[in-house]
Amino acid sequence: MTVRAKALITLLPSDQGGLPHELPSRTQSLVICACTGEEDSRLSRPFQAAITADDEEPLTPGDRLHVVTIATTDDDAVEYLRPGERFRLWCGHDVGSGIVSRRFI
Repeated sequence: MTVRAKALITLLPSDQGGLPHELPSRTQSLVICACTGEEDSRLSRPFQAAITADDEEPLTPGDRLHVVTIATTDDDAVEYLRPGERFRLWCGHDVGSGIVSRRFI
């Protein structure tokens, strides 16, 4: 099963620990670290995913509120990528964050 979600992402600028260069609109270079559960017992889970910019523009360090589509074949993603859930973007270290706006299964 493929889980797809729309999300808004913000990437840290390069000088603040973000990516050193832009990534193509469709990339698998970033890992999504999502959480689920109550705040005092949140479980974090990394997901390999394809992230595609809806405007087909590259993902550039410092981007704010870039609309993307996330696609993953990890069945557990259904529990983590719910509307309103926040996640971190990771590439060896945190490089940005996002929030899920809606999910498609």
